[in-house]
Amino acid sequence: MRVVLTGASGQLGSTLLFHLVGAGHEVWAWSGSEQGTRGPITLRAVDLTEDQAVARGLSEVDPEVVIHAAAISSAEAVRRDPVRGRAVNTEATARLAAWCAEHGRRLVYTSTDLVFDGSKAWYREDDQAEPILAYGRTKHDAEPAVLAVPRGVVARMSLMYGASRSGRESYYERTIAGLRGGTPQTFFEDEYRTPLDLESAARILVRLAESEVRGLLHVAGPERVSRFELVRRQAIALGLDPALVLANRQADLTFAEPRPVDVSLDTSKLRSHFPDLSLPTIEEAVVSLRGED
Repeated sequence: MRVVLTGASGQLGSTLLFHLVGAGHEVWAWSGSEQGTRGPITLRAVDLTEDQAVARGLSEVDPEVVIHAAAISSAEAVRRDPVRGRAVNTEATARLAAWCAEHGRRLVYTSTDLVFDGSKAWYREDDQAEPILAYGRTKHDAEPAVLAVPRGVVARMSLMYGASRSGRESYYERTIAGLRGGTPQTFFEDEYRTPLDLESAARILVRLAESEVRGLLHVAGPERVSRFELVRRQAIALGLDPALVLANRQADLTFAEPRPVDVSLDTSKLRSHFPDLSLPTIEEAVVSLRGED
């Protein structure tokens, strides 16, 4: 299968690239500006905000599947530069969707759990999406273009964690390194997600790319936990001192934008498409990561 993977130099993208190559697919790895290699694959810098660059790149490859993982994924970056955020997260997605629709190609788009306002737990695909972050709005506004593609699928991704394959240290790795060094780390005890390790996320996205599943799907871990509980359990699983993991409250702080309290995702629909899907617990994922050190 010929695949164009956007965002191939990012945390999720680089992990996804590894799994696509391992599954025997022919992959063209697009990055925003970064060059170099990821394993046997050479990164190609393609500006997704430029019509001609995208059209030329897609014409050259003529992919069977486009996996669109590129984004400005920092909520703060989108808040500070909403024009750029919309150009990359919304308009570029529509550009790729239009090409895939015209050519009958499959499109897998990675959206986010932050399309929800956080007012309840265990969001399902048919729950109303009302993002309160500018980042969430840019991602949500791109979803209709993908859903209009006959072979399109929107995968709303949860908070992800794990070791980096991008050559840049991940947030998880920085956190664990700090705990190993005896540095206390503080996390919200009143902000809930359904976190998923990067390796599992990539495996699911490869299966989606290989399938003909269409529409909207939630891709998340099996457990609803606070950020504090997530890191505390990771620390215990790694034999680190859980007393170094401290709790504070989102409700006690002031932010430039409101933060959703609970964007946990229900994955019943995903599991109905893939009944054999096994999602690891936090401890299982961390032990697996430790085995890869």
